[in-house]
Amino acid sequence: MRKLSGKTEAFVYAYVLLMGMFHLFTAESGNYEAFLQRTIHLAWVLPLAYVLFPMTKSSPRDHVPLYDWALAALAAVPGIYSMMNYSAITERIQQIDPLTTAQLVLGTLLVVLLLEGTRRIVGLPLSLIAALFVAYMLYGYKLPGLLQGFPFSYGEVVEQLFLTDEGIFSMPLGVSATFVMIFLIFGAFLEKSGAGDWFMSVAQAFTGTTPGGPAQIAVVSSALFGSISGSAVANVYGTGTFTIPLMMKIGYQPYFAGAVEAVASSGGQIMPPIMGAGAFLMASFLGLQYRDVMIAAILPALLYYGALFLMVRLRALKMGLKGLDPSELPSKRDVLSRFYMIAPIVGLIAFLLIGYTPMRAALLGIGLAWLVSFFNFRPDTTPRAKKLACLTAFISIALAAAFIMKPELAEAFPSRWRFVIICVYVLAASVFNPGMNTREVIDAVEKGARGIPLVCVACATAGIVLGAVALTGIGGKLVGFVISFAGNVPLLALVLVMLIATFLGMGLPTTGAYILAAALGAPILVKLGFPAIAAHMFVFYYAIISNITPPVALAAYAASSIADANPNRTGFQAMQLGFLAYVVPFAFCYDPGLLMQGNAMQIGLALVSGVGAVFAFAGMWMGYLSGPLNLLMRVALCASGVLCLTVWPATTVAGLALLVAVYVLSRRK
Repeated sequence: MRKLSGKTEAFVYAYVLLMGMFHLFTAESGNYEAFLQRTIHLAWVLPLAYVLFPMTKSSPRDHVPLYDWALAALAAVPGIYSMMNYSAITERIQQIDPLTTAQLVLGTLLVVLLLEGTRRIVGLPLSLIAALFVAYMLYGYKLPGLLQGFPFSYGEVVEQLFLTDEGIFSMPLGVSATFVMIFLIFGAFLEKSGAGDWFMSVAQAFTGTTPGGPAQIAVVSSALFGSISGSAVANVYGTGTFTIPLMMKIGYQPYFAGAVEAVASSGGQIMPPIMGAGAFLMASFLGLQYRDVMIAAILPALLYYGALFLMVRLRALKMGLKGLDPSELPSKRDVLSRFYMIAPIVGLIAFLLIGYTPMRAALLGIGLAWLVSFFNFRPDTTPRAKKLACLTAFISIALAAAFIMKPELAEAFPSRWRFVIICVYVLAASVFNPGMNTREVIDAVEKGARGIPLVCVACATAGIVLGAVALTGIGGKLVGFVISFAGNVPLLALVLVMLIATFLGMGLPTTGAYILAAALGAPILVKLGFPAIAAHMFVFYYAIISNITPPVALAAYAASSIADANPNRTGFQAMQLGFLAYVVPFAFCYDPGLLMQGNAMQIGLALVSGVGAVFAFAGMWMGYLSGPLNLLMRVALCASGVLCLTVWPATTVAGLALLVAVYVLSRRK
């Protein structure tokens, strides 16, 4: 990304800030019609691909060349055209009304500039995949055998991608234009309010002194931050620069320290309540409320992090490593005295569970983050300033409670004026906020909005693939091929879909990888009779853990660069630490209790079996439980883990019994 300065940076700052304010306005007052909202969103974001991201490694990084300004202006033209001709576009009859010359040219321009923007921001793999699907729409009829497509004219292809809601402007871009932007701003408010630093302090205070403490700090902090950031690589660089050197300081090998951070950062996207952008997409694909996806993800995520937490602790015990000195860590008393900082996350979860939409819950979470910052006093805060801050906070809480309890009070104001009044009040009240002043409030909106290009461009480009699947029917052909190849063995089909999802995820951000896997892999599992939520969660998991799966393990390679370790060795170690993520998806396809589906007995049995599998697989890979394990004991633990994850209670009991037996033997030894 370019590092701009002067007037150029001021212009970009104002541009991004206005973009964030627009999305806050639509979140509070109501979105525009779906196609129009998505069009405005892409027209606003796509030019940033050319302003903020250079064409090549040798391109200027301290200023924007003239050709990139020209490309940025051109990138906005198709969206501006669609906004100005919105009624004509929505009223035309698809595949019947002919395209105008302007529509043909602008549609082509949008596809080309979107693919180039994707190459700059996301990387070459997603651009190539989308380009291949465009080529398939145009020339697929020339292919032999099963892959042979239907002939489509150039105009039909452009129309599908540019003028319908099944191509570029399909549902994934809608998720970016609504939910994702607001949650990015929510994450920025958490950081600016001091809640982010408090989460790190909690991890340090309560895990830092235990054996392998820094590794446990990495696990806890990355679970908290990764859910918000939505990017495993960004999370590695965000928390890994602190945790990896600490792990190496107490004796962990560099490759192991890097692997811990990579696995912890990747798993943040399966950790409720936010789960990056993927959970919003999943809820939209399935037609479920977001809270249903969040609830289904809880138990597998806890098992994932439980296994990682246990492995790093067993590794520390095996190596005789100690934790950090308490003097190097925050005081538990000081951390607990700021327990109110958890209010934004707790409030977000509560609002989601009681039925608020994700956008409204995120807006209220932003408000809570702003409110708790009033009590985040700095060392130089005077007593008078503290009193003013507390008074302003209590007035704000009272006003917010009144409008929440009596929605008709808010409805008394026109939507646009209501938003203006809220903004003016927040900015004015922030003058008395020692933890987050007026400038920091504005910076939080801008910082959150600046994180949207990656998600927006990935979603728009993945929409090209969805458009091709809808137009050509290639998804149905892939379903038929896998089912015929797997025969009557659903397990073989699961393995094939796992390979498809993992391959599609290599080199791609989770958002794009999940969209592709959901379009091509999830329908196969649904056709075989697996529950839809299990099918989508299955491909979602493998799209995520492709970040730690060599040969293109982006998160592991990012962590290895910080640890100065061998990338491949870091990647393969990360696969061991994240092993549960490779096997649990198979288990929850057969056992709905792992996804919190079914009665209390099923969910309880799934919890017990999952915990047993965590201990069994952790001991197997680390070669240690209450003492060192020989090869036979490790094999027995592997068998125990597999038995625990089966769907039959009798085999689960056998697996647990085998685990207890190995534990007793290792303790005696």
